[in-house]
Amino acid sequence: MKPAILASTLEELIQETKKGRINWQIELQSTDGLSDEVKHRLTEDEKEWIVDECFISFYCKFRGKDHLMITYEHIKRCGGQVRSDNLIFMPPLNVRYFDVGILSPYIVDANAVLLDKFHQLWMLVMDSYKKKDGRVSFKVFDPYE
Repeated sequence: MKPAILASTLEELIQETKKGRINWQIELQSTDGLSDEVKHRLTEDEKEWIVDECFISFYCKFRGKDHLMITYEHIKRCGGQVRSDNLIFMPPLNVRYFDVGILSPYIVDANAVLLDKFHQLWMLVMDSYKKKDGRVSFKVFDPYE
């Protein structure tokens, strides 16, 4: 899917979610809450970086069709420095793996607009989940299972 089409679809999904017309299934896998001792490390620029990874799967039915989108954030920290890379995938429904290698054939060119739309959707979905309005199911996976 082209980024402009996905951005337009995301805007529609955001608006319909605000109106309470969409139910979401969110699945998340993140290393963020783990201690730094168990996180992956890499050496880059002669520095050791601590790596965090976060996958978020967004699934809903919209206009009678299934929509599955998976975002991935790769965050490196070294001292006060932080570097982040973001990827977006649109895999078929049977490819719900939190693995960049498996998802790579389904990558969408991410740009600032798309990343902002996903952030807006994430904030909206999390707000709905916190209100317990029944529109969001949320599942968290352990990254090391």
